Amino acid sequence: MERGNSKHGPKRDDQLAHELQGTLKGNRSSRAEEWRDPEPPADDDEVLTARPDLPRPAPPDNPQP
Repeated sequence: MERGNSKHGPKRDDQLAHELQGTLKGNRSSRAEEWRDPEPPADDDEVLTARPDLPRPAPPDNPQP
């Protein structure tokens, strides 16, 4: 299995991924300064929808939980 990372070994990659889980799954900003947060969409912004004319990608064979 190719990991695509040449700076760290597999054990360190797993450790870093574990350390970031809370930040990535948290329901809050991960920015230290509030002014760095992206602005929410305005009320009058267009709602973008998926393009039904494009083929949908196939789901992965072995999804990770």
